[in-house]
Amino acid sequence: VQTPPPPPKPRSKVYAILPAPFAWIDISAGKVTLEAGGYVPEGGQTFDVPAFSIAKYPVTNAQYRVFVDKAKGYMQRQWWTDAGWAWRENAKKTQPGYWDHPNWNGSDSPVVDVSLHEAIAFCQWLSDASGENILLPTEQQWQRAAQGNDGREYPWGNIFDKTRCNTRESGNGKLTSVTQYPNGASPYGVLDMAGNTQDWCLTDYDNGWNIIDTTTRYRVVRGGSWSDDLDSARSLYRIRAPRNFPFNSLGFRLALSK
Repeated sequence: VQTPPPPPKPRSKVYAILPAPFAWIDISAGKVTLEAGGYVPEGGQTFDVPAFSIAKYPVTNAQYRVFVDKAKGYMQRQWWTDAGWAWRENAKKTQPGYWDHPNWNGSDSPVVDVSLHEAIAFCQWLSDASGENILLPTEQQWQRAAQGNDGREYPWGNIFDKTRCNTRESGNGKLTSVTQYPNGASPYGVLDMAGNTQDWCLTDYDNGWNIIDTTTRYRVVRGGSWSDDLDSARSLYRIRAPRNFPFNSLGFRLALSK
């Protein structure tokens, strides 16, 4: 008697909410070793990472536009943290910076110049709309998706290759479509984890907490950008950024808890 195959996993509602390109990539459980800095002690530290899913691409301008225009996300208090709403009101924010600038608003280019507050508000809205638990990836999740099991230097291997990513060495001097570098995929097939845009992570740089609201100032940022060099594109490279800090090389991608 053969055991029947398990029923297919229900398709995520996010596919119907956000325009293409979008895909969830399943990441198996494993370990990552982080370089020292902030809450990570000298010599680095190894962490266990449970299985999760991560977005194949950074959030694009077309996808973020659903939050801005259709959902009226900047007018809806329920999707913002207390600190985020206070920041939005003080800054009189109704959309990301560079939103109407032709150099930065390509439909399939990553949305940039978003603060941590805006990224979290988008996740809160999409969680509500889809009924799924969507957040920014923790930095352990981000590194796991970028490296796989072999601790590689870059998502594609250990040798830098400017034809696989949008960094300073590539000579673009601007953002590119999130689909432009398929040969720069990580072991799991995740794209743009080296170059194009840096990603906000959920993780607090100073204490390692993974919560949406905290009174501390800095969050972890991962991945190089179009304006960064090859060192910043390393899968291990980690820096901090103030949560109120939007910049034209800083965007985000989504993670989904199992």
